[in-house]
Amino acid sequence: MRTRSLTVVSAAAVAVLVTAGCSSDSSSDDADVRLTMTMWTSNPDQLALFEEIGDAFMEQHPGVTEIEFESLTLDQLDSVLTTRISADDSPDLTWLPVESSLEYIEAGALVDVSDVLQNTEGYDYDDLVPALHERWRVDDAQYGVPFSTGPLVMYYNKDLYAQAGVTSPDELIAAGDWTWESFRRVSKELADATGVPGYVVNDFEFKNWTRLLPILFAYGASPWSDDASECTADSPEFVEAMSLFHGMVYTDGSSPVPGEQADFWSGQAGATTAFLSSNALLEDAAFAWGIVPTPGGPAGEVQALGQAAITVLSASRHQEAAQEFLAFLTNEENAASLAQFWPPARTSLLEPSVLVGESAILTEEVVQPIIEATKSTGQIFPVAVDNSGVADALDSSLDEHVWQPAADLPAALAEVCDAIDPLLAGE
Repeated sequence: MRTRSLTVVSAAAVAVLVTAGCSSDSSSDDADVRLTMTMWTSNPDQLALFEEIGDAFMEQHPGVTEIEFESLTLDQLDSVLTTRISADDSPDLTWLPVESSLEYIEAGALVDVSDVLQNTEGYDYDDLVPALHERWRVDDAQYGVPFSTGPLVMYYNKDLYAQAGVTSPDELIAAGDWTWESFRRVSKELADATGVPGYVVNDFEFKNWTRLLPILFAYGASPWSDDASECTADSPEFVEAMSLFHGMVYTDGSSPVPGEQADFWSGQAGATTAFLSSNALLEDAAFAWGIVPTPGGPAGEVQALGQAAITVLSASRHQEAAQEFLAFLTNEENAASLAQFWPPARTSLLEPSVLVGESAILTEEVVQPIIEATKSTGQIFPVAVDNSGVADALDSSLDEHVWQPAADLPAALAEVCDAIDPLLAGE
């Protein structure tokens, strides 16, 4: 009898690089193949969708008798994978955040799935948006298929803007003046008029530098070079971008200082930047709200994109069957189903009606400019080989040198580069 099951896994979070173990090549035509996929969701509706897709795959591939979906937290992922691979009990597939893509690819931990995707009937490989898959491709090889490509967007409290009598983001957009400098100005005006922060960065708390990427990208800045070989946090572009945010926090008083709490979703701030998928937090909002693309800067209007992909692990005992399931999971039909929860990376699905789906918050008018920005100016989060180590060192160094009221930013950011350059160089 074919079954599927859900297991909740608990493990200590340890940032380590996964190494590949032994594997075999069982296909979905072999008898009694049992696949396992790790994922970091416990949402019952999302899990039910994966179960449904898994059932459909097993109906078409009788040799696969079980697909087990293991639900864990993102913080547990590296530790769980490493422990299980070391014990010769590797999952076959896993969700993987884009921040870990280069790390796992360089370690040889992921299977090149390009041949299976391109040769699966009806898959339409050319429908995959190349720019949204670049973090998972090396030359002609593809090591994962993004199922979630989430834009960071700006949410704002219309009631607070009206109360303060200041120009709103929608009005700035209409006036052709939607820049971070203009947003900084109106955020200070709002804070001065209402006594609440004009801007709070969601899921940041001065510990998650990636949430500043909408500002950094708008200034043409990144903490390291495109090839992740050297630090660029001391570049003029990075200094200018960080000066804007540092000024909002320590000069203007329009954004909370470290340790100060302000929850936009409870009406405690004028605006926030967060993933588009956070829109569900507005369902019970007691205020009128707006959703717009993030502001532009000297580098133009750039859409910052987070991402997660489904990958096949090299240590899988059933690589062939796992690749076939990956192709089934991410074909156009199933990708459309997944799009009700996660923004897709297929040209045919990057449409307002798909992203809106059955949302009680989003409208086609709201998501249209965000989709256009994703297609035209979207930039995926930067990645490094030792991404977890570099990110930890970057956040720690920013905390020590930059998140200080009297910080000399050029000198402080030079100290940041001193901290992460050895890690980027693999020392």
